[in-house]
Amino acid sequence: MAKLNTVTSSTRPASPAAGETYFETDTNKIIIWDGSAWTELVSDYAPPSFANQYSVDFDGTDDVITTATAYATTWSASVWIKPNFTSGANGAIFSDAGPRRLYIYYDGTNYTVYLRQGSSPFNIITSSGNAIHDTWTHIAATRDSSTSTAVLYINGSQVGTVTDGGDTPNKQKPTNIGCINTSGLFPFNGKIDEFGWWDGTALSSSDVTAIYNSGVPGDLSSYSPTSWWRMGDDDSGTGTTITDQGSGGNDGTLTNGPTFSSDVPS
Repeated sequence: MAKLNTVTSSTRPASPAAGETYFETDTNKIIIWDGSAWTELVSDYAPPSFANQYSVDFDGTDDVITTATAYATTWSASVWIKPNFTSGANGAIFSDAGPRRLYIYYDGTNYTVYLRQGSSPFNIITSSGNAIHDTWTHIAATRDSSTSTAVLYINGSQVGTVTDGGDTPNKQKPTNIGCINTSGLFPFNGKIDEFGWWDGTALSSSDVTAIYNSGVPGDLSSYSPTSWWRMGDDDSGTGTTITDQGSGGNDGTLTNGPTFSSDVPS
């Protein structure tokens, strides 16, 4: 559906063509140039406060966002990814800089999503057969300490679950986003956007479905995330800081050269 371009009352075009139409953001009017003057129509439309304009692009070598989050035994993660791996590559979505991580593997056709706690067993939850190459995809994972259960979701649907036993995903933290460490172990190749993290909260399946929102990211504020890295939207897509919009104040730092991109899920 087409939408009107926006201007303000002070930036109206000086020499518009007859019929040019805009939405004026500071006056809430629709303005139309009739060839000699602007015709103004009062509108009750207000532009949405939430807008997603940026993601972060990782080069698959050593790009990473570092944060200062703490371990949590009840936790949730929600993140949008657009992977572009070479065949046979692994890439971390996030990691605690050690064995605990959420990562993916590409076999040349499909991606397998893994939630890993340690070395035994190697992988706790897996979901294979996902043809998500170069496609925006929503990944969510939760762990509830009251039930000792971890759950993995892809595009709003539950794809795997496990109850604690042995070396289990009982705690996680996203110390690094897009790589296991700053030395380039398991580097993510592709884009990551709208990363929400919850300490002490296990999102319900209905929460995850709502956050997925049929493939369109939305405002996470009502879910009270501990950390919410919007990947440039609160930083004008510039600099090396990803401002944490959650309650935790855990700003991320672009390390080793990841860049902002205007390619976002929509």
